[in-house]
Amino acid sequence: MPRRIHVGGKVVDNVDLLRKRHWSWRLDVWPFAIIYAAWLVTILPNLDFGDAAIVLGGLVALHILVFLFTVWSVDFRCFVQYSKVNEFHRADACKIIPAKFSGSKEVVSLHFQKFAGSSLEEVYFDFRKQRFIYSKERETFYKLPYPSKEAFGYYLKNTGHDSEAKVVAATVKWGRNVWVSLPFIMTSLLVEYF
Repeated sequence: MPRRIHVGGKVVDNVDLLRKRHWSWRLDVWPFAIIYAAWLVTILPNLDFGDAAIVLGGLVALHILVFLFTVWSVDFRCFVQYSKVNEFHRADACKIIPAKFSGSKEVVSLHFQKFAGSSLEEVYFDFRKQRFIYSKERETFYKLPYPSKEAFGYYLKNTGHDSEAKVVAATVKWGRNVWVSLPFIMTSLLVEYF
């Protein structure tokens, strides 16, 4: 039975562990290779070229439809391009099933990070600019805790990172602190205002 990890948070409800199939084993490649070979061997020699071309057009239309379904549906993409796995070390992606009224399902990559000088390994994924880390004790993913709910005195005592090693460790843990610039759309109302 493939493993589904229940998170139960405000953003993420469940996580399925996935492994990307080799391109030749994907269900949108090898069945159609067999169908096209069967068309070449059985239909093309037995029918006149116009009828064989119509059958080929139908097969190509079916292949295009399968491709479009992999774009439109996350569940279908997971069925066609991924296989479900039980262990983390076999997974390279995960399907995120968000909580109700929190958006649609997504497939994100699963990351493994070893800490320097330690045998500990951290398993995490990034979903909607939030990092979720796997806890072996809780056997679930939890949101990366940011020090944002501390007492006011904690922030007054904080002097920042005093060494380059601490800066690197903080960057690895929380990511770079960069401002994401949003495109500024000029409308006629704003132009008139300025």
